Amino acid sequence: MKRLLYGFLILCFTSCSTQDPALPKQHLRMNIRAEPATLDPRKGGDAISSTLHFMLFEGLVRLNEDDTITLAQAKSYELSPDYKTYTFYLRDSFWSDGSPVTAYDFETSWKDILNPQFHAFNPQLLYAIKNAEAVKSGLLPMEKVGIEAVDEKTLVVRLNEPTPHFLKMIAFCVCFPVSAKKDRAVPEWAHEATSDFVCNGPFKLAGWRHNHEIVLEKNPYYWGAKDVNLESIQISMVNSETTVLEMFVKGKLDLIDTFLSPLPLDAIPTLKKQGDLLIRPSSGSMICAFNTQQFPFHNLNLRRAFALAINRTAIVNNIVQQNEVAALNAIPPRLKDTPSSPLFKDHDVEEARELLKRGMEELDITIEDLSKLTYSYSSSETHQKVAQAIQNQWYEVLGVSVNLEKLENKTLLEKLSKRQFTLAQTFWYAQYHDPINILERFQIRENVKNYSGWFDAGYAELLRSSSKESNVSKRMKILELAEKIFIDQMPITPIYHCSTALLIKPYLHNISTQKMGDVDFRKIYIGPPDLDKSKDIVLQRSHRKHK
Repeated sequence: MKRLLYGFLILCFTSCSTQDPALPKQHLRMNIRAEPATLDPRKGGDAISSTLHFMLFEGLVRLNEDDTITLAQAKSYELSPDYKTYTFYLRDSFWSDGSPVTAYDFETSWKDILNPQFHAFNPQLLYAIKNAEAVKSGLLPMEKVGIEAVDEKTLVVRLNEPTPHFLKMIAFCVCFPVSAKKDRAVPEWAHEATSDFVCNGPFKLAGWRHNHEIVLEKNPYYWGAKDVNLESIQISMVNSETTVLEMFVKGKLDLIDTFLSPLPLDAIPTLKKQGDLLIRPSSGSMICAFNTQQFPFHNLNLRRAFALAINRTAIVNNIVQQNEVAALNAIPPRLKDTPSSPLFKDHDVEEARELLKRGMEELDITIEDLSKLTYSYSSSETHQKVAQAIQNQWYEVLGVSVNLEKLENKTLLEKLSKRQFTLAQTFWYAQYHDPINILERFQIRENVKNYSGWFDAGYAELLRSSSKESNVSKRMKILELAEKIFIDQMPITPIYHCSTALLIKPYLHNISTQKMGDVDFRKIYIGPPDLDKSKDIVLQRSHRKHK
C-alpha cells in the first residue's frame, strides 16, 4: 500500500514543478534532517554542520569535482623547493560585517583548533603542520607550531614533511577561518542568528529557529558575490522521510539531497525506475563500531564474529537500494583511483560461528552473557531498518539477541566520541580525497573520531611512514598494508559504501558536486523548467530504460 501511495505522489510531482510566484526569484527551499551540531567550522565534523559551513564560510582553497584545487580566499601561494613551506597571499576579502579577512584570522583559527583545551573533532587535519600534533597533545608550546601570519595578507605554513595532499586537507571546512576579533569579543557568536554571527562565505546567516528552520541570504561582502545566483536559501528541519517527500511533491521544497535528508526507502525503487533520482557515489560508509575498551569487544574473535555474520549484500539490495556497495574493505571506492580487492568474505556464516566459539572460550562466557548487549543507532528510517536487519542476522547466525537503542544523531555522536557505547551504527565521511583521511582517525587512541578506542603500534608506524613517502605508488601500497591490519583487527566493521541522490525540480539549474560528493550551492540558479536535467547536472544519473 505504501509503494502505491509513493508511486502516486511521484507520478504527480512534475505537475508541481513551478515555483511559487510569491517567493523571491532566486529562493531555494531544502531540508536537513536535524539541527546542525555547530555553526563554528573549527568545531565541525558531522555532515549537516559541514554542509552549512561550506555555505557560510570559505578557506584558502577549494577542492573541485575533478580533484583539482581552485584558489578561494588565497589569491596565490608559493611552495618552497623542499616542499615543506607554503606561503599564502590572501585576496581582498571581507567578513559579512564588512571588516577585512586577514591572515591573522587563519592563524588564530588554526591555533585554536590545536589548543589542547579547545574541543575540536578534526584536529588531525592540521597534523601535517610542523609540531601541530605535539602542540595539541600538550607536549610543546603553541609558539612551536608552524603557522605564522607575517602580515595581514601573508600566511606562512611550515610542514613536518612534504605532504602532496596538504591543499586537499585544508580545503575541508574545518580549516575555514572565523573572525578572530569577533570570536574573542563574543565567544557565543555561533549560537544564534544575530549581528555577531559574521562569516566570509557566499551566504550569510539571516535567521535560525532552532530545530525548525535556518534562513541564509546572499552575502554581499563575499569576494565572488557576482557569481552567486541564489538570493536566499530556506532550510527546514524535518526528520520524517515521508513528510519530506510530500513537501517536495506539494511544491514546498525544491531539492532533496539524501546526504542531508533521506527519502522513504519504499519510494526509492519507483524513483529509480522513472529515472528521477540523480545518484552519485559519495566518500562515506555506514559502519558498525565496536568499543574495544570494554567487555566483550576487547576480544578480537568476538569483533570478527559479529562482523562476518552481517549480510551486507542483502542490506544494499533489499533495504537501501541507492547503488550502494557492500563494504568488504574500509576505504570508500571514491577515495581510490583503482578498484579494491575484498579484505574479508561477506556473510561468512561458518567462520563467524567458529570465531564466536573461540571468543566465548577465551572470555569464559556463554551466549547468555552476550544477550544484554545494546546496538545504538541514529533515528532515521534507513538506520532503523539496517539496524533491525543486522539484529536479525546476528540472531540467526550467532544466536545472540542484542537490544536496539534509537538515539538522536547529536546524542549518538556524543556517545561515540566519549566511547559511551558497546555497539553503534553510524556513517563516516572522508573530508578530502585521500585514504589517509579515514585511516588516520585510528593513528592515536585519543582521537575523538577513534570511536572504538583502538590502537596498534604497527598500524600507526605504517601511517607515519606513508607521510614520508614521496612516491605515490609506494605510498598507496603502505596505506593498503595499514588498511589490511585495520580490517584484520576489526575495531570497526564497514557495512556499505554510500551513494547519495538528488531529487530536484526541473527549474533548478547548474547543480554540481564537489569532489567529496557534496552539492556546490554557489552557482545554482532558478530558471525556466528543463525536464532534461542532464545538461545542468554534473552527476551520475540513475539508469532509465527507454522503450
